[in-house]
Amino acid sequence: MYNYELTDNALKAWIRLRQTSEAVEKVLLTDLNKQGFTPAQVDLLAALDAWEKPPTQGQLARHLFREQLSISVQLTRMWRAGAVRKIRQRDDQRVVKVSMTPKGRDLLAQIKKTGMGQAREIVASALSEQELAQLDRLAKKVRDRALERLGQKAEKLPEGFDVRRFGADPG
Repeated sequence: MYNYELTDNALKAWIRLRQTSEAVEKVLLTDLNKQGFTPAQVDLLAALDAWEKPPTQGQLARHLFREQLSISVQLTRMWRAGAVRKIRQRDDQRVVKVSMTPKGRDLLAQIKKTGMGQAREIVASALSEQELAQLDRLAKKVRDRALERLGQKAEKLPEGFDVRRFGADPG
C-alpha cells in the first residue's frame, strides 16, 4: 500500500479513509476466509442478531445500505451454508423474513471474538477515546454529505433493533 502525500487535502483524506478501510478489512478477511464467509455476510449476521424479531430482506437492505438483490444473493448463499433461515409470510408470499440458525449464531460469536475483535483492537489501540469520538463525528459529516448528494439521509434505527447487541462481544 502506498503512502500518498498529496497536496489536495480532501483527496488525501478520502484516499486515507479507503486505505484504512481496506487494511482493517484484510485483517477481518484473514479470519473469515477460514470460515468461508465474507464481510458482507458478517454484516448481515450482526444485523440479524440485533433485531428482536426477524426482519424482512428489505429492512436488511435499508439498514446495511445495500441493494435488495445483493442482500437476497448473500442470504441465499448463507441459507445454503445453514447460517440463516428464510421465512415466507403466509398472508403475502412475496415477503421473506430472515432469522439466524444456531450455526449462524455460533459463527457470529466466533467472528466477533476473532476477526471483528482484531479489527476493533486495531482501531482502539491506535486512537484515544477522544480521538475515536472525533473520528466518529468527522466520518458522520462526510457520510451525511454523501447521502445528501444521493438525496438521502441517515435514518433513526428501526423499532426492535437493539444496538447494544449489534457488534457486541458475545457473553
